[in-house]
Amino acid sequence: MNATLRRVGALADKDLADLFKNPTMFVVILMPIGFMLLFRLLIGDTTADAGLAGAELAATDHEIQKFLLGSGLCMAVGMVASMVLIYGIAEEKEKHTLRTLMLANVSAGEVALAKGTVTLTAVVAVSAACFFVAGGTAVLLPAYLTLTVLGAVPVILISLVLGLAARDQMTAGFFSVPVLLVALLPTFGMASEAIETAAAVTPLGGAYNLLALAADGQILTINAVAPLVVTLAWTVAGAIVFAALYRRLARDN
Repeated sequence: MNATLRRVGALADKDLADLFKNPTMFVVILMPIGFMLLFRLLIGDTTADAGLAGAELAATDHEIQKFLLGSGLCMAVGMVASMVLIYGIAEEKEKHTLRTLMLANVSAGEVALAKGTVTLTAVVAVSAACFFVAGGTAVLLPAYLTLTVLGAVPVILISLVLGLAARDQMTAGFFSVPVLLVALLPTFGMASEAIETAAAVTPLGGAYNLLALAADGQILTINAVAPLVVTLAWTVAGAIVFAALYRRLARDN
């Protein structure tokens, strides 16, 4: 057990260092924060030009706040988890780093645990930065970070499988785009009722809706049951897929 923990710790240190050494990974980490800053500036200007006041202004600001926080959560999870994991694993395959680790008596599970832990840490850090850029209130931060973790876990599990399945960085790009689009789908729910309905059953749809309920002070009501079930269902499904495929994918490559 101690040897396993030491190997996982060493792998996690390497993966964390790679996030800052690799320019592509570093830019990916900064992108959600940059987009959140841009969104806040653009939406803030639109609100100012609308000439709202009083209760109407407060209600509008509250809805904008929910949208910004939900968008920050989806972008942090979608961009960081998909890009860092899928591209990172594919790059290690091209450089034969992953094969070297396997030959050095490092198991596929240890590699996956280290990468998943580092990615989850990066997602939470980026999501927290997005929260403050969006102007979220401190009382909502614990719920926001908790929902970030709940939403990120299934996306990370799916991204780990896709990263192991990708044979090179070109294939990784093909795999990461659908993950990113599905992760961002809840932010487009306001466009139409059909999109909102479809987004509600996506991996991040449950977390997005739970966040809206938390912002409204309704996280402990019956309305939270359905999005929570969706989130847990995706987590279980991701874990099953990962457990079934990661050994074979790692061995085949």
